[in-house]
Amino acid sequence: MKLIVHQDLHIPETEIVINCAHMDARLQHLIAFIRQYSFSLTGYQEDREFALPLEQIYYMDSVDAKTFLYMEKEVYSSRETLSSLEEKLAHTPFIRISKSCIVNTDHLVSVRPLFNHRLEAKLKNGETLIITRNYIEPLKNRLKGDSL
Repeated sequence: MKLIVHQDLHIPETEIVINCAHMDARLQHLIAFIRQYSFSLTGYQEDREFALPLEQIYYMDSVDAKTFLYMEKEVYSSRETLSSLEEKLAHTPFIRISKSCIVNTDHLVSVRPLFNHRLEAKLKNGETLIITRNYIEPLKNRLKGDSL
């Protein structure tokens, strides 16, 4: 793979162009990683609004019809539903792992089996999440690089 970086102060916006003969899983993962940097999500704490860089969000979940965004140590609320976030985050490393949770696979450390055909996911910040059986196969496919 060849990488060329052209820096010019007269360029108004950063543009990334990828020329390839074949789109393989590694390249798809790289593209998904780059896409994370193209936008942020809005999070709220008390009466303050924050732009949260997508790559710093570990996971998001919904509890009692409220959506929360979890960073390494901080938690923010969101005004968006989990379904709208899932749709917005298609083709990024985020994937739904239960009816109420979406995880950033870039922050996954390990996955281990539990009883009742469920899995436990451990994140880089030490937190653990439960992957329910309906979401195991899509997660496995994502981790193999089949569908970013």
